[in-house]
Amino acid sequence: MTVRPAPARPVAPAPRPPATPDVAAVLGPFVAWLASREPYEGLRRRQVRVVERFLRWAAADRGDPRTRRERFESEIGVGGTAEAQAVGSALDRLAEHRRILAIAPFLDD
Repeated sequence: MTVRPAPARPVAPAPRPPATPDVAAVLGPFVAWLASREPYEGLRRRQVRVVERFLRWAAADRGDPRTRRERFESEIGVGGTAEAQAVGSALDRLAEHRRILAIAPFLDD
């Protein structure tokens, strides 16, 4: 009796996380909102660059969404620097914008 190896079963691809919103669809409203909140153009530009970088990184990230910000800040490797404070400030602004959008439907009632 000849023993043959079992045929290899195709490996199913890992499930993809839920689709992340298009970067432009998130960034556009954020930029408009930020313009009404931050009077200094240089600071606005820096915050927009950081947020855009974060959104692009997040679109490719496959990790736990609850720890996404912490992993991003760790991965860019600016901990303990002035740039880390700028990144944190920009991501705080994005979080503030998202909180406002989350409650906006209730404001119309």
